[in-house]
Amino acid sequence: MSKSGLAVTFSNVSPIMANGVASGVSGYLLTASGNPVSGASVYMSYYFQGSYRTERATTDQTGYFMEHFPMNWTGSLPMTLVYFGDNQYKGVQQVVSVPGENLATSIFPE
Repeated sequence: MSKSGLAVTFSNVSPIMANGVASGVSGYLLTASGNPVSGASVYMSYYFQGSYRTERATTDQTGYFMEHFPMNWTGSLPMTLVYFGDNQYKGVQQVVSVPGENLATSIFPE
């Protein structure tokens, strides 16, 4: 993990929802001053149904990333986000809790 360069952080990490069911994660990779980090590989690791899994997404020109997962979850899914950094940006590791299926919405649609 790169220890030199500008500090970065993950921002606005949230589930991608479809009909009240989480089907992935999206967010932003930004510098401390709010500038986007584009073209970066973001790794998302989590434990689900008895095994560890890792997904990878690439940020766009606004620092936005998203990845659809081949499953959904209920409750909150602890996830470790990692950007290893490069010669311009420091690496960062951040643990987030991503809410999954909203049972109230899926059982009692509005």
